[in-house]
Amino acid sequence: MPNQSNVRAARAAEDERPSDSRWLQLFEPPPDAVFTIDGTAHLADVSRRAILVYCKHGLISPMRGSADSGYCFDGDAIRALRRINALRAVCGDDLLGIKIILDLMNEVERLHSEVRSLRDGIEVDETKMQYMRRYL
Repeated sequence: MPNQSNVRAARAAEDERPSDSRWLQLFEPPPDAVFTIDGTAHLADVSRRAILVYCKHGLISPMRGSADSGYCFDGDAIRALRRINALRAVCGDDLLGIKIILDLMNEVERLHSEVRSLRDGIEVDETKMQYMRRYL
């Protein structure tokens, strides 16, 4: 019969190891990678059917592969699927609400990017002004 402390130690070690699904959540696809629908389902930890439903409702958009390979997805789609999973925990099956939230999140990211580029432009202009003050 196993010792209770050994059983507890084994369970604690299992809890410390990242599970396969947790490892997949942490996996960041390379920027130029393209995945089949089955690979995408595995990496995003969703069913193939769910991906097709999300495509139908406009939550994600597949890249069209060749006729024999079917739907293909990139890293952005995998990140979107992970967001959808997280939002489903809060919104349930309200796919229209999830789409609205995703659209708003994308717009916020776009605006953040625009602000960063404007800020970088201002910093460049300030550097030029300092240079001109110093040498003119």
